[in-house]
Amino acid sequence: MIKEELLEAKQNLLKLETLKLSGYPTIDKPWTVNYNQKELGKKIPKRTVFQEVYNNNFSFPKDLALEFFGTKINYSTFFKNIEATAKAFQEYGIKKGDFATICAAGIPETVYSFYALSKLGAVANMIAPHFEKKDLIARISDCESDILIIMDKFYPKLKDAIKNSRIKNIIILPTLNSSILRFASKKYKIDSYSNELYWNQFIKDGKNRAEIQTIPYEKDLPLTMVYSSGTTGASKGILLSNDSFQNSIQSYPASGVDISRGQKFYQIIPPWYSTGLSTSIHLPLSYGTSVFMDPRFERDVFVKNIVKAKPNYCVAPTSMYEGFLDEKLVKNKDLSFFNYPFEGGEPLSDEVATKIETVFKQHGNNSPLRVAYGQCECGAAITTQTQMAESTRGSVGIPLPGITIGVFDDDFNELPYYERGQILANTPCSMLGYYKNDKATEEYFHIDKNGRKWNCTGDIGYIDEKGNLFVEGRASDYSIINGEKIYNFDIENIIMELDGIKMCDVLEFDDDDKKELAVHIIFTDEIQKNMKTNKNYLEEKLHSLQQYIYEKTNNENMVPCRFKIRESFPYAKSGKRDVAKIKQEKDGFIVINKTIEENKQKKLSR
Repeated sequence: MIKEELLEAKQNLLKLETLKLSGYPTIDKPWTVNYNQKELGKKIPKRTVFQEVYNNNFSFPKDLALEFFGTKINYSTFFKNIEATAKAFQEYGIKKGDFATICAAGIPETVYSFYALSKLGAVANMIAPHFEKKDLIARISDCESDILIIMDKFYPKLKDAIKNSRIKNIIILPTLNSSILRFASKKYKIDSYSNELYWNQFIKDGKNRAEIQTIPYEKDLPLTMVYSSGTTGASKGILLSNDSFQNSIQSYPASGVDISRGQKFYQIIPPWYSTGLSTSIHLPLSYGTSVFMDPRFERDVFVKNIVKAKPNYCVAPTSMYEGFLDEKLVKNKDLSFFNYPFEGGEPLSDEVATKIETVFKQHGNNSPLRVAYGQCECGAAITTQTQMAESTRGSVGIPLPGITIGVFDDDFNELPYYERGQILANTPCSMLGYYKNDKATEEYFHIDKNGRKWNCTGDIGYIDEKGNLFVEGRASDYSIINGEKIYNFDIENIIMELDGIKMCDVLEFDDDDKKELAVHIIFTDEIQKNMKTNKNYLEEKLHSLQQYIYEKTNNENMVPCRFKIRESFPYAKSGKRDVAKIKQEKDGFIVINKTIEENKQKKLSR
């Protein structure tokens, strides 16, 4: 927050006196007034994730569990397939505590494998297909995994790396194996003299084994391992327990999210992220809500699926929801069923959110686009917007029940409402730790003087007096200009207030040992058109931008002088913007000298 916004926010602190609050979020916990107190008082059952899903659905064998490319799988078939998968894993030597590696998208066999491993007390090692080959080998070696379930579309690219790993058995999983469309799809041809075999043969090999005995619940029993993005080094294994998933999914009814039997959840977040496994698969199935699956991560497909399949819930990034702005995809379509559209993982501007919600309303849906916030180390979600709490635009909602959030300075002193600092979360959904990396685990957690363990998210933000969390950016996203620490996201947020800006990125630029701020900008089509017809337009636009930043900050160190006009940004294989690659770019910049003094009285036309 900058200048007048911060001043206005601090004035709201006067409200705290009438509310008799201490002024510190972790003490007051103002968000708790929004919880369903009846649900909040319920005891969380001590179960594994398999026990949870089985216990809640075995009495409803005909209810729909999964829907996949025209195939509808009821709970009777669902549990039979989990049992068959568990037998196959056992046939290939998997036992309690072992790691089985899975590299597959959101398809039924991924779900069967996840719950089958839980039933055995084994760990699902979820590998993303974008892993670098050396990273893939290292991650498999770390957990001593001997078996790999891999989707056929991912295998060719990773085959050489896998051959050089410790994997003994490679199970090739056809993408459409559970759909009638499998008969029309091209099948990967395995090498009969290798350790490759098809999924169906894998299942067949275990069919004669005795019924699997379900491993009983144990506190902190490892369940799955997902991975950090690796943007700041080698990816780290994030080991999550059954308790992490169970505590997370049990918190939703008390938060006000009405998730119940007979409804439908669209799963689009890949299962190699904890949100994909926990929030988008285990949460709905635990409450008898069916899961609609389509692994295609495409905007048009996403919107068409929602229109056709009519899901009630979905968690997806902003880029997917922007598909609703394409009128031809939703023309004359009803969206009244889409009660819980949740967004997470990408920035969501007020302008875009308003446009998407306007489309919803035009098609019979008054539900807001609710924003959630979390990270894999915290299990999945930390905060979310729900209908029981008044949503504040720009926030990521209030903590889920059982979670406490706070904002702290660099010495871990808690800061009051509206003060900006590092975001910490005390959560029962937390990871057990970074696998075989005690140093990184110790650095990630903070133990306070009362013995409470806090997850250090690495994000900067603040909390308002209602308990809403506002996330502003990563703590590591800063530049040092003339000895002053400047958060790049502060400048980005100011730039994005202006009309005509699609996207921007502010980074530190090294110029002959002098550090400057550089802005990478993608303009709207209208601005680009003006640039082509008026040769002075761009320079005037950038001068105005500089002046606006200065007026907002009163700090010349925060005014960039280098600009690069782009049509797109490069993205890393993880799906995140490739900041390292952008930083390497030295050409194509426009240098605009700061003319702050002479322009100080000019007003920017917005």
